[in-house]
Amino acid sequence: MQRACYIGIDQGSSSTKAIVVANDGAILFRGKQELSPALREDHRVEQDPDEILGSVRSALDEAIGQAKNAGMTVRGAGLSCQRSSCLAWHKASGKPLSPVLSWRDTRGEELVKGLALHRDYIWKATGLPLTPYYSASKMRWLIENLPDADSPSTVLGTLSSFLCQKLTNSTSPLIDHTNGARTQLMNISSLSWDSELAKIFGLAAANLPEIVPTAHNFGVIETDAGPIPLLACMGDQQAAMLGLGVLERDQGGINYGTGGFLMVNTGRTLIPAPGLMASVHYSTATDRRYLLEGSVNAVGDALEWLKHKFRMFDRFEEIDELCRKAASDVVAFIALNGVGAPYWEPDAKTVMNGMTAESTPADIVRAAIEGITFFMRDIDGVIKAAGVSAEQFTVSGGLASIGYLLQTQADMLGQDLAVSTEQDASALGAAYLAGMQQGAWKPEDIQKFTQGKRIVQAGRNPGIKKRYQKWTELHRMARELDRTL
Repeated sequence: MQRACYIGIDQGSSSTKAIVVANDGAILFRGKQELSPALREDHRVEQDPDEILGSVRSALDEAIGQAKNAGMTVRGAGLSCQRSSCLAWHKASGKPLSPVLSWRDTRGEELVKGLALHRDYIWKATGLPLTPYYSASKMRWLIENLPDADSPSTVLGTLSSFLCQKLTNSTSPLIDHTNGARTQLMNISSLSWDSELAKIFGLAAANLPEIVPTAHNFGVIETDAGPIPLLACMGDQQAAMLGLGVLERDQGGINYGTGGFLMVNTGRTLIPAPGLMASVHYSTATDRRYLLEGSVNAVGDALEWLKHKFRMFDRFEEIDELCRKAASDVVAFIALNGVGAPYWEPDAKTVMNGMTAESTPADIVRAAIEGITFFMRDIDGVIKAAGVSAEQFTVSGGLASIGYLLQTQADMLGQDLAVSTEQDASALGAAYLAGMQQGAWKPEDIQKFTQGKRIVQAGRNPGIKKRYQKWTELHRMARELDRTL
């Protein structure tokens, strides 16, 4: 008798990953399809939707092949996707009409500045601060610059919605609650499109996909191995929390990827906080769970910048040793893509302090690593001020192998960290949710699957606390300088 399995797909900024998960939670296969670097020009960051779709199909086909070779039956698939990235496409054919405007794209900045009077309503309705990182301002740009973008035959939606429609050959675009929220057009309380928000951004609900839960029958993917139901779709960071077993209230998670994210589960209670994002964690037809979240715009991006632009190291494996060799108190406020939570300063610039003739690349690399932990500390401070406190943080992501980063983060938060060795938490979370939708797993099963994490204990670190104070003052001075020039 063939064993059942589920496929989890994680579509990210730089690659698409796919994993095969057996009914007992064991990961049987991992695959990865690299993507071309995003095209950058000024505030614009774009990707090719057809290349992304091709990478998803290739990753899925490879996973199906591996499952078949192992004598497994694929019961369903789940999709995790980068959030806020959006595009326009033809509703009937699914043909892309624009590039993918990345979540890092801030071309809507001037529009956002003109909406300052609506800031309070937008935050109350969406749980999100008014910034150009979310989809709404990018969609407005498409309306103003793309012929027929406001035609009834055109869909303005997130990358996740486009992929779901194309994978299932549907003519009815759908968007789940987690990705719908990141458009900044969905009311976080009613989980429906908000007519006032659409009016504020100059958009029409007729161009938007239909909103559905994250666990939902999105359609059937026709493959050479037969039809496979697409049972789940969710934002990548929510999927990562699910993949790490962060399912209960007051559990927290930190993910270090291209960007960085700190989240705390607030259970069935929606708890907004100024400067942070109140988010849906996952939802079914009868239930919904929430998160309070903050994002750091440049984490992996910051280190890639130091690696490629300044040749400060050749491999990421060198970072830990470099940090431990640092000898001077250099601090770095890195704002390559502007600044995210809790400050939301899209025009912020990178600044450093403490450089001397004796400073070395090790000092700068350590300053960049420590700056990441300082942002996370400030996000956690706002979460605590909202009356929410994580009992423990589970950490994951591509940079979670950097020992100095984890120890410094634990010291800055004043809490032990549970470190997951799982590098594909988002894909795993998508697979878990697909299985939950079909009744194969319950939340308690997921928590059993995700036990056995390494603990990094928080310690006293007077040096890092001193550099944090300098970093905070550097941020204040840089902000004042930007305002006066």
